[in-house]
Amino acid sequence: MARLATLAGALAVAGGCGSTTSLAIKAVAVSTQAPSNVAVHLKVTQPEGATATLLASDFVVEEDGKAIPAKKLRRALLPSSLVVDRYVMLVVDLSGPLVDSEYLSTFHDVVASFSERAGLDSHLALFAFDGDGLKPFIAFDATELKPGLSGMRKFRPHNRTVDIYGAYIAALDELDAAAKASTAAEHTSTLVFVTDRRDKAGKHSLDEANTRLQSSPADVYVLGLGDAINREELTRLGRPDAFFVEKFRDLGKPFNQAGDRIESKRSEDYVFSYCSLVKSGKKGNKHELELEIESKKWSGSTSTTFSSKGFTKGACDPRQKVTFGAGREEGGASEGGGDDNASAKKSKKKKRRTDEEQPEAEPAE
Repeated sequence: MARLATLAGALAVAGGCGSTTSLAIKAVAVSTQAPSNVAVHLKVTQPEGATATLLASDFVVEEDGKAIPAKKLRRALLPSSLVVDRYVMLVVDLSGPLVDSEYLSTFHDVVASFSERAGLDSHLALFAFDGDGLKPFIAFDATELKPGLSGMRKFRPHNRTVDIYGAYIAALDELDAAAKASTAAEHTSTLVFVTDRRDKAGKHSLDEANTRLQSSPADVYVLGLGDAINREELTRLGRPDAFFVEKFRDLGKPFNQAGDRIESKRSEDYVFSYCSLVKSGKKGNKHELELEIESKKWSGSTSTTFSSKGFTKGACDPRQKVTFGAGREEGGASEGGGDDNASAKKSKKKKRRTDEEQPEAEPAE
């Protein structure tokens, strides 16, 4: 029946006007704290990996089978950085023909724009390399990008005998070490490796670089610029993908492609927070929680459990920051875009929501 509901949602999308896209939603973990705050880390994806943009007002909450009326529901979306530490490392080759071309300034502008985009809610590092190896310009713990970007604009290669594979291996070493030091409940790492030529040093092989890739948990996007590269070799170093352009005038395209992928993955994480109406000790401390997306564009639902142990009296603010740590409650989630009786439930819930909507709580800064 669940498959039929998902298929029906897909057909509704194909039907066009007035339809919604069915989202796959998974409750990864739940965090609770006094006075009555409940926060759920959600993974939200839509077909073909596109980005779904949700608001706190899109969520309907049901506790122990009873919906919280809209006029009593206090909710907010918190920064996903509360639960996921993201590490993005951009490594660019500044030893090849691009450095001597009229497009060098354009390249620096594209690197700056990409750094701003990829570094959102992330620890971003920027390195350049020539035949002398990696040179850092922005560290993972940097609070500002501008000084490092300005420094890279002044860089000129000292050694043109570039060690492509050695730089690639060293970059993964740096990235993996930084991500491994994270103390967050979850962390991700992404390497964006940019070059415009083939290996010249012969110090390391493609097989060595590929073997290092297999031992790393990182996503790797390889960007090949111009006609002096070997696409086949660079494709082996990209996981999940590699992007190429033949002309320097088009160098912004692969950066945009990689940026879209990074942004899409980052947008999967949501932290939905609300003020529970259950009381500690009433009917036990374990409670069933169902979240349903109800908007003009999106639909979907998931369920999990939470404990009200430790709840107290007092004013609850859904924007209160929460902690997801080693002791967090793991949600027993149901995945998928809907359930067997999705249409009937949606109609029933729309009826329950005829009260005036409470003003939306702003996400925490």
